[in-house]
Amino acid sequence: MKRILFIVLLTLSIQNTSAQYDSGAVNYGFVAIKSFGLQNEVGLGARVEYAFNCYTTFMGEYNRAFAVGGEDDYEGFNELAFGVNLILFNWYPTTITAGMSYVGNDSSIFEEIEDEAFLGIRTGNFNHGAQIKIRALHQISIPVHVFAELNVKSLGRRYDTFLIGFSYDFNAR
Repeated sequence: MKRILFIVLLTLSIQNTSAQYDSGAVNYGFVAIKSFGLQNEVGLGARVEYAFNCYTTFMGEYNRAFAVGGEDDYEGFNELAFGVNLILFNWYPTTITAGMSYVGNDSSIFEEIEDEAFLGIRTGNFNHGAQIKIRALHQISIPVHVFAELNVKSLGRRYDTFLIGFSYDFNAR
């Protein structure tokens, strides 16, 4: 009996340690952003996440950066990112994920700091690069997750961000 109980508990713990979202889940979320580049630069964003399986989440993000406060000459910028996140650790209901993605923005000042970028390409008025992300995701209820995320971008420290947000699965059971 002890062996059967051990096997059942081991199987359940493996399932709990490997799930981020249900397979096929589509989550929609909103984020608040703080940039490392400028002291008064913040942003808002929206994202869509698709869980291909319990371990892998594909993401599409749109973010808008703007300044709060006294800079009259500041121009905000739009940012798009498409990438994938994988589970590093899972202590249900908290999951730590990491991933990488393509990132692009229309920031006009990138041309001035392009030499400082690790990897950055400019085509017309759009800048292209990569980002590495690490995220702590906590499930509040079945359809609602809150998260904190750090994004390090190859376009330079000016564009690195910290995000807090939530995501919601309309089809969760």
